[in-house]
Amino acid sequence: MKILLTRPIEDSQRIANDLKELNINSVISPLLEIHRKRDEEIDYKKYQSVLITSKNAAFGLCGSAIKKSLPIYCVGDATSSFIANLGFSNVISASGDVSDLIRLTAANLKPSKGPIVYLSGQYVRYDIKKELEYLDFEVDVSVIYEAKEIQYFNVDMLKSLEKKEITGVFLYSPRSARIFIDNMKRTKLTAVAPDLKVYCISLAVADELKELKWKKVLIAQKPDNAEMLALVREK
Repeated sequence: MKILLTRPIEDSQRIANDLKELNINSVISPLLEIHRKRDEEIDYKKYQSVLITSKNAAFGLCGSAIKKSLPIYCVGDATSSFIANLGFSNVISASGDVSDLIRLTAANLKPSKGPIVYLSGQYVRYDIKKELEYLDFEVDVSVIYEAKEIQYFNVDMLKSLEKKEITGVFLYSPRSARIFIDNMKRTKLTAVAPDLKVYCISLAVADELKELKWKKVLIAQKPDNAEMLALVREK
């Protein structure tokens, strides 16, 4: 059993270590590459809170004059733990998806207390600003990073596929799922799809895979890495 990992390289390396503890081998072929977008300081003093939907957006918290006690609302536990390890003392996790984050923010914060800043990537699936503005919040968006598409599979992945060693694929976003299928077409590998199990972090990811027939499509019960690993344990 060998799992293809498609997240950016550092994230994939951490997942590879988790899989190794389960005696599962992996091969890494990232579909996205993270590039920082901005270096200018954000005036955090004007905001009542920060919203973050990806650990990569934490670039925006580094080297700034931000108070470590400023409330930071995160979409998931992995991101919140990462930010807490940077020294921030008031980190709140929605422990779910973007909808959970919006609900948590609306329940805990008040529009009258001031604006919110959302640290985001260049490409976002949900318009958090629009959703919260509908609830009377003032939201500024600061684009911190861009996840650039990688339009090829690396040599290690192709060799493993040739030897029929790869039995499954981890996919963590609808965008990654689309890139994965595009790369399969580009490299004329769609014929191997029926031999692969696809482990999806959400139903939205699985919805992007319907174009091809797979051995099995499995969906994590919660959108986090622990649940992805649980899917693999189930075999």
